[in-house]
Amino acid sequence: MKKRKDGRYQKKVTLSDGRQKLVYGRTIAEVNQAADALRIQDQQGLVVGDTTTVDEWAKLWIKTYKGDLRANTLAMYRNAYNVHILPYLATMPLQEVRPVNVREVMKAVAGMSESTQHKVLITMRQLFTTARQNRLIISDPTEGVKTTPHANPPKKAYLTLEEQESLMTSVSEPRARCFVGLCLYCGLRREEALGLQWGDIAAGKLTVNRAVTFIGNQPDPVQELKTKAAHRTIPIPKVLQDILSLTPRLGLYVVPRADGRAITRIGFRRLWESSTKGLSFPLHPHMLRHSYATNLYRAGIDLKTAQYLLGHATIQMTANIYTHIEKEDATASIVQLERYLSGKTDFSESSQKVVNRPQ
Repeated sequence: MKKRKDGRYQKKVTLSDGRQKLVYGRTIAEVNQAADALRIQDQQGLVVGDTTTVDEWAKLWIKTYKGDLRANTLAMYRNAYNVHILPYLATMPLQEVRPVNVREVMKAVAGMSESTQHKVLITMRQLFTTARQNRLIISDPTEGVKTTPHANPPKKAYLTLEEQESLMTSVSEPRARCFVGLCLYCGLRREEALGLQWGDIAAGKLTVNRAVTFIGNQPDPVQELKTKAAHRTIPIPKVLQDILSLTPRLGLYVVPRADGRAITRIGFRRLWESSTKGLSFPLHPHMLRHSYATNLYRAGIDLKTAQYLLGHATIQMTANIYTHIEKEDATASIVQLERYLSGKTDFSESSQKVVNRPQ
């Protein structure tokens, strides 16, 4: 250790690979603390002295870890980073990022949807987790950071049986009616319904083999399914068999453009909006799939079977839906209880359904 002309102290630290690094401090205690921190980094296998910035690592991370993802998923990560993370962290060295810096990013998106917050946080979490795995940082600064839940009432997630019937009565355009039926009666995701081909349907069943997403306005030529679990064979209810029998075969796909070619993003949007604009209740495509899941629950379909039919990668995803419906049922039962306590409903024995037991 020696004292420099500028009044600071400097100390030479020899690393495990033989390299030597100088550390500095205004006091002896400060320079010793810096030397100890350097040794700890070295002992933990950190790349000592690395000055890689968040932006430099993000570019490598996207290329190496996300380069083989579907276009839509890759765009989600790029958007989350470029729009929300880059302005705050891009020029910072990875080793200098602290939880407070991550919280600053999350504070900026706190007023946005919980979905947007989740995308931003998961992007940062994966970015720093892989940096730690590559020994560029010791700890993950996103640890313990959470999204900000909103107090907004939950949006309507599924349709009642009456609304389902009203929907099928209202939608008359054959392609739109077919799309609605595929999602409502077989639980297909939007991209799975758009990717379904006539050759995937046989013997009263349909097999989910592909998914059509979009790059800009055009269908993505890569039609891989979201997960392995998404590949499934689903029995077709008679109501959907009737719809399919009346649907004109304009081309290879079950739901194509009017000229039979694969549908575009704008083409689907126009088809959807023109076919649902007169409804008295809000509706977006994913509500149809959620309605199918709700129907499975109401029909008493067991959790494992429902997981397969829905194409969920884990049973927990299905359980979350079932649990949510159970909670709604519990809430609804309070109304029935209050009616009983107020004497507005006759719950006498004669009003109950009689089950005849064998003598």
